[in-house]
Amino acid sequence: MKELQTLKEQVNKLKSGCQECRGARAQQADQGQPVQRDTEEVHRVDLSGQDLFGGASQEDRGDGTIPGAQDVNGAGQVPIYGKMPPNPSSLLEMQVKLNRMSASLRNARNQISALQGRLEGLNLLNMDNVQAMVDQRVENISGVVNKLSSSCNTQCAVQNSPQFILAPRDCSDYNVLQERKSGVYRVTPDPRNGTFEVFCEMETYGGGWTMIQQRLDGSVSFNRTWAEYKKGFGNLRGEFWLGNDYIHLLTKAKDMVLRIDLEDFEGVREYAKFDEFYVANEFLRYRLSISGYSGTAGNAISFNKHFNHDQKFFSTPDRDNDMYPSGNCGAYYSSGWWFDACMSANLNGKYYHKRYKGVRNGIFWGTWHNMSSEYYPTNYRQAFKTVRMMMRPKNYAP
Repeated sequence: MKELQTLKEQVNKLKSGCQECRGARAQQADQGQPVQRDTEEVHRVDLSGQDLFGGASQEDRGDGTIPGAQDVNGAGQVPIYGKMPPNPSSLLEMQVKLNRMSASLRNARNQISALQGRLEGLNLLNMDNVQAMVDQRVENISGVVNKLSSSCNTQCAVQNSPQFILAPRDCSDYNVLQERKSGVYRVTPDPRNGTFEVFCEMETYGGGWTMIQQRLDGSVSFNRTWAEYKKGFGNLRGEFWLGNDYIHLLTKAKDMVLRIDLEDFEGVREYAKFDEFYVANEFLRYRLSISGYSGTAGNAISFNKHFNHDQKFFSTPDRDNDMYPSGNCGAYYSSGWWFDACMSANLNGKYYHKRYKGVRNGIFWGTWHNMSSEYYPTNYRQAFKTVRMMMRPKNYAP
């Protein structure tokens, strides 16, 4: 195609040159006719001893003749066509130029004819190539269709398309991306609120768990203010509270399941699982919505009609949102939690390394197996060695 374009440009240039030649030739012809006649008349003059162009011989009589000049008939006078005759050298130069232009014109015509023939041949060749290419493509496609038709006589099984996740919203998305190692990852449940780090439990109970709280050794105090519980505190690889704002964003992005794992110092391990778990925003005081219990630890969250943490607001030692009319449960039990009036569960209580006496301000789960022995204030209180609260989407498939 590039060669065709070049040939077309050459043809157009030659045609333009021919037109200029024709115009110049016509102009030259118009000037050459009278000049030729003047030349013939000049050659009829007897030039012996006469100076027709110098003005040094006889004077012009003003009647268009030269005195003393003999014409071929012996009349003695030769007619002229103007005051000054044309210059023979100029006529010769013009004749030479005209001959050259005529030759150039003939050459240009020959080149145009040759190029036009070549252009027609290339056009035909190009069309043949295009047609052959189209025919080959059609043949290839037809072969593929026939092959697929013969190999898929029955309806082909539907395959799930691969999932592409640009920004993981919680730890379950990392599991989809084949991340199988527990550790700290970044999540984006709501792009408008940026990203933040969480600890992902990827190796137990099917993986994909986003942890929101962990108690291990008492190295971090949970007797904190409203602002600290709002943004979170502690070390994600150790003891921590993720933060109420982040818990709200995670539970808002997807329908979540909550799992609570507990272990006491006697080595007893139990768990509680809730199929519905949601925490509202700060304007609604991080109200808790939780239901659908299953597990072995008992449902201390909805213990009875007097102690039910479902639909309760979050309270801290400096922010009283509980149902107790005579005081602040958060201040009394030195922690932040969804207190009723006051509690049948409190996983953010003080960490004790062994059983203790006095106010029940430690980690507490009211349905633990030996809790009935704690009825009297003088009795020892149950202490818990480890606590983990973690969530993942309800529709998660390991």
